[in-house]
Amino acid sequence: MSEHSSESVTNDPVIVIGAGIVGAATARALQRNGHKVILLDSAEPGNATSFGNAGFLSVDSLIPLARPATLKKVPQMLMDRDGPLTVHPPSLPWLLPWMARFALAAMSQKEVQKGKEMFRPLMLEADIAWKAEIQASGLGELFRTRGALYVYESEASFQGTDEMRGLQSGKGTEFEIVDGNRARELAPGLSPTIVRGIHYPNGTHTINPHKVVATLVERFTAEGGTVMRGRVRGFRRDGNRVTAVQLTDSEIPASAVMIAAGRASGELTRLLGFNAPLVAERGYHVMVAPDNVRFDLPVSPPDRGLFFTPMAEGLRIAGTVELAAPHQPPSWHRADLLKKHLKDIFPGVGGAEQSRWIGERPTLPDYRPAIGRAPRLANVYCGYGHQHLGLTLATATGRLIARLMEGEELPSALQACDPGRFG
Repeated sequence: MSEHSSESVTNDPVIVIGAGIVGAATARALQRNGHKVILLDSAEPGNATSFGNAGFLSVDSLIPLARPATLKKVPQMLMDRDGPLTVHPPSLPWLLPWMARFALAAMSQKEVQKGKEMFRPLMLEADIAWKAEIQASGLGELFRTRGALYVYESEASFQGTDEMRGLQSGKGTEFEIVDGNRARELAPGLSPTIVRGIHYPNGTHTINPHKVVATLVERFTAEGGTVMRGRVRGFRRDGNRVTAVQLTDSEIPASAVMIAAGRASGELTRLLGFNAPLVAERGYHVMVAPDNVRFDLPVSPPDRGLFFTPMAEGLRIAGTVELAAPHQPPSWHRADLLKKHLKDIFPGVGGAEQSRWIGERPTLPDYRPAIGRAPRLANVYCGYGHQHLGLTLATATGRLIARLMEGEELPSALQACDPGRFG
């Protein structure tokens, strides 16, 4: 047993803080490795950011968003209130330090390269891990492998994908470059303005993201796991080990702690003496009635920063980015904008609005997640900052943390995800 293995010190449970998709998947992975696990959250499992994502397992996203190409577009995007990226104006003073760090990461060739080298093994792990989890937890009825289609309204926009496609080819990703007519065959109803597409025939999506989390938690409890409600106010420590998680009116003994609390993870890391500069990268979705929806795969116009995903309860339009300080009121015009995009890309498709939603994607300035052991602490582990890729990377994160707890080391490329890199 490794010196880092929690069971070498105590038989108390591992406490996973955060019952979204990352926490639920990690709890399952630890449970399968024989750990006694408590899944702890202040809310019902899966009711926060994991509730409303676009539902696509984006295992072929291989370049961090913090890169020069993105940085060049930022000033223009920020001037467009209806663009794919905007800043919540009252939040700007709070956001400035994070934005400065983002700019430094995007300008650094070394940091960008770390991201590229990290994503390939991480996404390979994610692909394997999701296939295994879908089978192990009986999730098959919630997932569809119908492919995915990225669509482009100009040749210039399509040509901007050259680097991504090159990396995908190196990973072994299967894809087909199609013209506008073929794109409209794959997704009937697409606008005549679409001139190019990239079809990924093996793309997988879920028809109910919230039910995925709920089912994972059900299986976790059915196999002996414990779910607790409570708000963390501190940690009891003995040297470099956390021995208990302190709640408002009680405390839970712990053999190890895993932080997977999304944006709120930054508040927990401060209690433990290290920094997680997370912002709320707010995303919106609108569910509309599936009128005239004749496609069964997720469709994304990347320049608009969103997905159209057929789901069990209708058509979900999800995406765009609004950077904001925590706990700010929603900007519901961003949801209205999603419906406008639907009319532009799929004229005549989709019926009445059924619901709308806002979620806070937890995002670090270099757009790399924090996955690994916390700095200066022997039994605290981290899995947060997954930005747009929380669903995609959840099971991979869980498996990697489970291996760390057994004394294994992460692949060298994943040192770029070191939770201690921000001090």
